[in-house]
Amino acid sequence: MSIFLTAALALTQLAQLTEPQPPEIEALLRHRDEKRRADADTVYSPAPTTTGTPPSTTPVLTQDDRAALAAVVPPGIADKLADCLARANVDPADGVRIALAWDAKGGGAYAAQCHGYALGRAERWTESADAFERGAAASDLDVVTKARLWSQAGNAALIAGNSARAVRDLDTALAAPLPATLATGEIHLDRARARVAANDLKGARTDLDQAIVLAKDDPLAWLLSATLARRMNDLPLARTHIEQAAARARDDAAIALEQGVIYALSGDRDAAARAALKRAQELASKDSDVQKQASDYLAQLGPEPASAPGKAQPEGR
Repeated sequence: MSIFLTAALALTQLAQLTEPQPPEIEALLRHRDEKRRADADTVYSPAPTTTGTPPSTTPVLTQDDRAALAAVVPPGIADKLADCLARANVDPADGVRIALAWDAKGGGAYAAQCHGYALGRAERWTESADAFERGAAASDLDVVTKARLWSQAGNAALIAGNSARAVRDLDTALAAPLPATLATGEIHLDRARARVAANDLKGARTDLDQAIVLAKDDPLAWLLSATLARRMNDLPLARTHIEQAAARARDDAAIALEQGVIYALSGDRDAAARAALKRAQELASKDSDVQKQASDYLAQLGPEPASAPGKAQPEGR
């Protein structure tokens, strides 16, 4: 995925949805959003310093980052967009100012893109969705770029708590035929989230079925598919998909947590479930939601059963 897409997708946060979610689902989806935000911050952070002086606030992008932008943005615009996004990350108000000045000079959809991103960084989510929608409505865009902007509008609307608007925007993003790419899979993944927030679990299932095909190497697609299957009481599917997620990201605490929950519900309370939940405890950051939930679930399972008489104990016990 390009740096441009990663930065824009960093707008999403599940915790601000109006539809309540079970705590473990909030943790799983927030985990995805935190990773996206961390990726964006890595790209657009102030330059480090070793001289003892304050860090520079001049946006720094590597040549690889700019090349990634150039792959999805017309020539001559990629550098301007990169700088605008970088400034928005350092100072959202400055990013808004730069984007509006660019728009006044005919910046069009890409100025609107930066405006939407800057508003998102300022947590002005409804206005952010407005800006992305304005960009997506431009008449001179190809279908892939339109889809990208509509999906970013949908993500902003989702954070603003307007799940119906989010679904509409993501429907529009997917209305035209799109290439079978990871980016398209990510749009299906986001529409699944919006549909869950709108209590359309069957629609979300359809989107996740697409996501695990188009984004099959993304462990998050399998994780969210497993979580939804569990919510829909399809434990065999949940188990199959969480194992696919774990195979791709063995050291992911959120995946281990969901794996433990699914195993426990499937009847593997004393072995597989405990092992997965203990792994989640070990992998999660100290005092994080995932670590606390893993501890809570282990407590609910109760004491480990005593070994059968005469059975050899594993070494170290």
